[in-house]
Amino acid sequence: MKKNLTYILIFITLNLTGFIQTANAQDVLQIEPLFEYPVAPEDIESLSERCDYVVTNFWEPFDFKNTQAVNQIALNHAFNVYLNALIYSSDKGFKDSLDKLIKKISGNPTLLVQFEKAAEESLYGPRAEWVADDIYMRFLDAAAKNKKISKTRREKYNTRANLIRTNTIGQTAPTFKFIDIQGKENTYFPMSTPTILIFGDPTNTDWRLARIRMDSNSRLTQAIDKGKLNIIYISLNQDEAWKNAVANYSKKWNVGVSDNIKEIYDLRLHPSIYLIGNDGNILLKNSTLDSAIDKALEIVGE
Repeated sequence: MKKNLTYILIFITLNLTGFIQTANAQDVLQIEPLFEYPVAPEDIESLSERCDYVVTNFWEPFDFKNTQAVNQIALNHAFNVYLNALIYSSDKGFKDSLDKLIKKISGNPTLLVQFEKAAEESLYGPRAEWVADDIYMRFLDAAAKNKKISKTRREKYNTRANLIRTNTIGQTAPTFKFIDIQGKENTYFPMSTPTILIFGDPTNTDWRLARIRMDSNSRLTQAIDKGKLNIIYISLNQDEAWKNAVANYSKKWNVGVSDNIKEIYDLRLHPSIYLIGNDGNILLKNSTLDSAIDKALEIVGE
């Protein structure tokens, strides 16, 4: 997960009962919360028990029978505060609370769409603070199955759910085709050699600096030279500029471009990095470069 909250910070967040401030261009808007967020009694000491109390009672003041849309910004805020407790609740508290919430919103398609948006904001979109696909999938699946929601929306939810599902850690890495720098079509398929897959923009300044650091990492280059580790870099740029940008990449990397990779792999970061194990299964997804390299070198014993 991206967010690593301390005990104190969690409950500072959970105690927010005033106005929500949100910046819009040069303006600062103040939005009243949808309801007063619950606070665990002081005599409950353990973190999981306090979080269980919060998630059990969190949505009690909310009117799930109201068919009118609520303020989306306020709902996004409430949902994010709820996640602060849900992530740290016990297994039972987590399951019971989430099951109850999904059941309640499933009967109200307007709210179901809004909760999916709130879940996307916190768990999937560019401003997401958490990585918890198991939670986000619950909202996607519920929305995709609800026939009171438009077919267009349901197809969108189903497509995203399937994309996430086929790219779950532990699943076999999807095969894909790409065009290499010589213009030849290649096919990636999982193999017995651990592989770091990198999908991104080769002209991005931060990535260019990161690649230089990779070239100077002696342990990494040795592992590649010995054939213990593969690096595959796929440009998301479709114009001719990508060829110039990757011209000086290591000849021991597999480098190419793909026009439909976003339909095959769940790409959320820039670059998006996957680590595939020697069994062909996904070990890391949307990882940081350092994490992927460290884990890969650990696997190959370098």
